[in-house]
Amino acid sequence: MCRLASLAVPDVRDAYFALGIDSWSDRRLAAEVAEVVAVPKEAPADSFVLHAPLELLARVGLLRAVRPDAREQARQRLVWLAASYAAAGPSVERTPPAEHLEPPEAAARLVPALAAGELDDVDRYAEALGRRATPEELRTLLAEPVAASLAAAAHGSILLYLLPRVAPRSEVTSAVLRGPARELARMPQWRLHWFEDPDEPIAGTPLGDALLDVPMLGVPGSTFIYPIMNQAEESGLAAKLLGGVVGARPDAAAARRELARVAAWSMLEEPPDYAPYGWSHCLTMPQAVLGLAGRGTSPRTAVAVAATHVVGFRAALGSRVLEGDWAPAAPSTADVAEAIGAGPEQAAAAAWHAADEDLHGVVTELATRASLHHDAHLVKYTLACLDAAADDPDQRRLYLAAAASLSAWWAAAPSDGFLD
Repeated sequence: MCRLASLAVPDVRDAYFALGIDSWSDRRLAAEVAEVVAVPKEAPADSFVLHAPLELLARVGLLRAVRPDAREQARQRLVWLAASYAAAGPSVERTPPAEHLEPPEAAARLVPALAAGELDDVDRYAEALGRRATPEELRTLLAEPVAASLAAAAHGSILLYLLPRVAPRSEVTSAVLRGPARELARMPQWRLHWFEDPDEPIAGTPLGDALLDVPMLGVPGSTFIYPIMNQAEESGLAAKLLGGVVGARPDAAAARRELARVAAWSMLEEPPDYAPYGWSHCLTMPQAVLGLAGRGTSPRTAVAVAATHVVGFRAALGSRVLEGDWAPAAPSTADVAEAIGAGPEQAAAAAWHAADEDLHGVVTELATRASLHHDAHLVKYTLACLDAAADDPDQRRLYLAAAASLSAWWAAAPSDGFLD
């Protein structure tokens, strides 16, 4: 058993030094935490368990940007993640191991097991695939069947997107696939289908314009991912708005920038009610799916699914027509840390209006705050905003403002006390 799995959460800070974890490299620490979160739980995953592999990857991805004086605390959060996951309920009983399988064969067996909902077979083949496949192989083999799934809160694509980027040398074992795969298999019928019609669509509204014109249908009884996206499909809204923009060869890179901008405007222009879970997912989910375009998923599937995610969130959670050219008034302080304490509007304004030479410091502040915080959504969203800024540098301030806004929302929420 990995030594981290036996730690009690209250003992993490003392054990970090007593066990010499402070001397481990970041790569070893990530690998040790991955061994813990790679083991699925028997019960259906709650939000914490579902997010644990993704949270691990996002925390590792942010480490490079954390303030030097906060790195030890950020690394302790990784140990906290392992201990918290180990304490989150009984693990699945070991299934008989699959015979020696090369990654393509393991994937060929895993995909129909996912569709059939055979949990034991899914775990057997997911482990066989995860232990032998590189992150790039895993992405290539599974991206297409996973992209349109709404099971596991449609988070399977986030795993496949983050793993090759954050841990290309397998610092985080690909066996972290096991838990998300098990959740995908619990509801294999939860998928998006509207774009599967092979007919060539007629020309329609440009994607950016279509996304700014989403009618507000309201919350479909629940703010969970499946009902929100199912409403977008079953109402015919996704097909109506997007049928004319999802052609045979859509521009996935352009779509990724357009979707990310709408997601960031939603975080900044909408009331804060859905900021931590709704508007954060409005960026992280489509960004991940489009990150798979041409890397296992066809561009057409990626654009259709990612755009449906944004349409779904806008239709269910939106309450305002987006301006599309958001810009805040000058903040009351130029200090981003101080502005975050003053609330989302001031935080966003401080990031937006920061001097060019101060933007690196803004990134460091946001990455550090997220890395020390307990919530997986803040960690994922901050990394996603930094990725979006790198992908769309003309809108860098927009994404930093969105990340600062969410950081301020969480700054006003109760702390879990771990690093206080």
